[in-house]
Amino acid sequence: MTDPILGNVTVTGEISNLVHHSSGHCYFALKDEKSRLSCFLSSDRVERLRYAISEGMQVVVSGNLSVYERGGTYSLNIRELDPAGEGALNQAFENLKKKMLDEGLFDVSRKKPLPSFPARIAIVTSPTGAAVRDIISTVQRRNPLVSIRIYPCLVQGTEAAPSIVQALSAANAHKSEIDLIILGRGGGSQEDLWPFNEESVVRAIAASELPVISAVGHETDTVISDYAADLRAATPTAAAEHAVTDLSVTIRFLKEISPGRLYETLSEKLMRNSDHLEQIKNSADIRILSFLEQAERRLELLALKYELSNPMNILKRGYSVIQTAEGAWVMRAADLSPGNRLTLLLKDGRVRCTVEEVEVLS
Repeated sequence: MTDPILGNVTVTGEISNLVHHSSGHCYFALKDEKSRLSCFLSSDRVERLRYAISEGMQVVVSGNLSVYERGGTYSLNIRELDPAGEGALNQAFENLKKKMLDEGLFDVSRKKPLPSFPARIAIVTSPTGAAVRDIISTVQRRNPLVSIRIYPCLVQGTEAAPSIVQALSAANAHKSEIDLIILGRGGGSQEDLWPFNEESVVRAIAASELPVISAVGHETDTVISDYAADLRAATPTAAAEHAVTDLSVTIRFLKEISPGRLYETLSEKLMRNSDHLEQIKNSADIRILSFLEQAERRLELLALKYELSNPMNILKRGYSVIQTAEGAWVMRAADLSPGNRLTLLLKDGRVRCTVEEVEVLS
């Protein structure tokens, strides 16, 4: 039976003889230097634990005491469980980290590459915190063309973990409209950042179909979400810098590239391909050799077509091209009528003239 006087008891002690039953329930004893108390944690409460428990862990638990009449012994039915002190939090951190590591959720092979030029970014964070302002201002400064969509969530407290999981799920539901996710918040204590150490959040990040950048806390802060994410950024601002290429740098690079340089780059690539084909030919049989020779001829033909298609080269061979007064290219005689004003482009200048007669050849 349950003792009505002892219906709300709080106890601090060390976990001993921990047993995870196949039913999902947990059984263990809490002990100190002088005492020992049997404890029971039901499966539904085990699933809602924010911290992974282990043997020897110092915890603070609350619940109601039950008396086993036949043996005259007490047992504590636990409602709430939290680590006792920073050392216990660190142990809970390492427990879950090892569990996720053993499952392979941190493997490099699982990491998704970030898009080089994302056009649409989702931010999963508190809509009122400093982190969201830092991310938005950095993205807009680097590339104002990038679209930003905010998926608001709690980032602190007991309800934060399910809120973060829900926001990540909502972002993935719009995966056709989003290129990557930035998940983060500003700095805080280990307790403040703990939602990003909870198993449900770590699993949601690992399961995301979109690339995720984790940006939680300050540079020295580390959470388990960092290990599951595709990239860990030291701060929310750094996450935005990793995510978005500076548009001004890209524009400056494009301006510096001349047509001649592009042609040289293509020629070098063709030469490398030609050399590579030659190496392969030396170790191939006749059938493969014939195929490679055809491929090489096609590459040479492409290079020739590229050269011939250059308008300036066409004009140099004595040809001209014709434009109407409005600037449209003239391709057929049937498109002209007497009186039309035309411009003839030749290699050394322009000639303006008027159509006197049009003869269309059948």
